[in-house]
Amino acid sequence: MGQGIHAMEHAQSSNGDVPRKTRSTVLWKSLLGLATCSVLLYAFSEGPPSEHTGGFGEETCTECHIDTPVNTGPGGIIISGAPIAYMSGVVYPITVRVEDPGADRMRWGFQLSARTQGGVQAGNLTPTDGFTQLAETFNNIQYIEHTEDGTRLGMSAGADFLFNWTAPDTVVGPVVFNAAGNASNASGDEFGDRIYSTALTVPPPPAGPAPAVPDGGIVNNGSFALHPAPLGPGSIAAIFGSNLNDGPPACGTAFADGKLLTSICGVSVKVNDIQAPMFYAQPGQLGIQIPFELAGSNSAQVTVDVLGQTSEPRTIFLGQAAPGIFTVNQQGTGQGAILIANSNILVAPEGSIPGRDARPARRGEIVTIFLTGLGVTSPALETGAPSGGNQTATAATVTIDGLPAVVNFSGTAPGFVGLNQINVTIPEGARLADDVEVVVTLGTSFSNTVLIATGP
Repeated sequence: MGQGIHAMEHAQSSNGDVPRKTRSTVLWKSLLGLATCSVLLYAFSEGPPSEHTGGFGEETCTECHIDTPVNTGPGGIIISGAPIAYMSGVVYPITVRVEDPGADRMRWGFQLSARTQGGVQAGNLTPTDGFTQLAETFNNIQYIEHTEDGTRLGMSAGADFLFNWTAPDTVVGPVVFNAAGNASNASGDEFGDRIYSTALTVPPPPAGPAPAVPDGGIVNNGSFALHPAPLGPGSIAAIFGSNLNDGPPACGTAFADGKLLTSICGVSVKVNDIQAPMFYAQPGQLGIQIPFELAGSNSAQVTVDVLGQTSEPRTIFLGQAAPGIFTVNQQGTGQGAILIANSNILVAPEGSIPGRDARPARRGEIVTIFLTGLGVTSPALETGAPSGGNQTATAATVTIDGLPAVVNFSGTAPGFVGLNQINVTIPEGARLADDVEVVVTLGTSFSNTVLIATGP
């Protein structure tokens, strides 16, 4: 309409009259605009176009529903389920309710976005049922809205729309939710509907003490070999320090898009600016995977970020491989995490480990060694992706009681991230004892020495 009026002004004759053709053109454009709005409105039962949340200069549904100003009816739109303060990477179930007590309100719709105060997408919106869907992304902003089924034709009083919001992986400042809703009279045109809008701002948690990692505080999570012992690409590493998460005593990991999350409990870790997959997060210890992308590098810088505060960088050294065998005491010494193959029976003296089935291995029997740090695989694995039983690019060797053992498999544990396994046969010449030593070698790198039991 604005362009039509502008054209009329410049098309006026010298006596001020508007030529007939110009009047007709403007009228046609005006009618065409109203007709288009009506046609689109009929389709909006399946969800409106993007950019109709009323936030950041956007229109609300009153762009087409023009006969009732926004928020002048007796109802409203309410956003609930959002936290008082969000934690990075946490999934929050959100509910948008559009309500209106009018007896003629018989159909419901909405659209919502989540942005930083600078207008950038904040986190991710995910439909959880057939009542919501994602509209077309515009300017990298997600919009979630009703589906046709979600309008609940014939329902009175109001309707709820449920979906998930995953908070950003790192703190981005306050997050602003903008939402617009339509309490429709289900007439099929743009007249008589009541439009509502609202906004909700969710702050990040207050900043606590900055995370701190001491020199030498990053080690192999199997062997716990002291710094400057190298770490292998793809291996599991432990980071020791203080203030290493946003408060919980322990926080486990999860998968997204088939890979381990790189942010949990408000903490993320960068290794040479690569976001590291995370296994767990405790205030004093983190478990991460050293990215495969660092294969061939001799060293890397590690930083820990907790709610926007970053630790001092620490240097780790890298090798082609750095095998570390897991142990029962979780300190890299004593009884190894070694099982009778294809069982859950620990290769240890019977009754030696409370709550665990254990027995000595027999000569000629196959056992499975669980460890980390055997380096790149063939075929190659992506950082953070679970294994399909990939073999190590270079086969490991094993000695048991100082004797070379036949290696049946050297690779990654199927379904796990960063975990290696070696299937090996107990040598015929091994002693029958409770303190038989096991060592894994790959190239020039040696593992920690662990113990198993062998018997007749």
